[in-house]
Amino acid sequence: MGFASTQVSTQKGPALPDVLKSAGDYLVQYSKQLGAVAAEEDYVHTEPSVRGSLAIRLASDVVFLGLGGGGVATFRDVVSVDGAVVHKRDDRLLTLFTATPDSSLLPATRLTDESIRYYRSPALRGLDQPTLALTYLKTENQERSVFKLDSVKNMKGVDVAIVKFTERGTPRLLPSAENVAAEGRFWIEVKTGAIRQTELALPGKSADVRATVNYAAEAKLAMWLPVEMTQKIDLYADGGMSSMGSVGGQGGHQGLEGSAEYSKFRRVPVDLSKIK
Repeated sequence: MGFASTQVSTQKGPALPDVLKSAGDYLVQYSKQLGAVAAEEDYVHTEPSVRGSLAIRLASDVVFLGLGGGGVATFRDVVSVDGAVVHKRDDRLLTLFTATPDSSLLPATRLTDESIRYYRSPALRGLDQPTLALTYLKTENQERSVFKLDSVKNMKGVDVAIVKFTERGTPRLLPSAENVAAEGRFWIEVKTGAIRQTELALPGKSADVRATVNYAAEAKLAMWLPVEMTQKIDLYADGGMSSMGSVGGQGGHQGLEGSAEYSKFRRVPVDLSKIK
């Protein structure tokens, strides 16, 4: 599902400031238009560094929530683990934003945090929200990173700028045990500012956490939404524990991978001004 396969030509790119402004403006409109979009998530955890390790499959309800001003958040409610039902699929997560928007964020965050207990490792909590990378493209946050226009690709007739970034501001937008600067790449439509793909990494010495998210145009909702997320996590320690969990691999290394797919999108109107 990666967009790399659609890259058919390379050409001189537009001015980087124009691309960043377009992306920032796009996110403002995107966060307003998004409202609350519910979807189903199929999320698989594996540990390739352990021979014979079995995958864990989580089925969850997720909500992509527009917070206005370019802010987008993801919330998760696990409904089954390896096919065993955790609780009835009853839209309880989505209902928080539609029935009680003025007191929705705290309980929605609790449900999201509770999902960690079903993870193969707590380390998978790092970068497990597909919309997280968008934080670095918000207009007010762009000055906190150094951006570089890497190239422009033509993807099925649309020019898409690939922009690298490295965080420079403190405090960090994403806290980590080593307080590392985030880095990554964005695939941004030159004409519209639409985000087609994101890569986000926290490259620490004890924990290297990376996530790639592909977006696709959802025709029914007339907007781009996350359809696939992949995570790769490497934990390192000298014969003991890392800051993110136990390290059981050989040589003090533990490798983890996560792969999620999103489907059955549906938008439910919410009053963003009441969300808190």
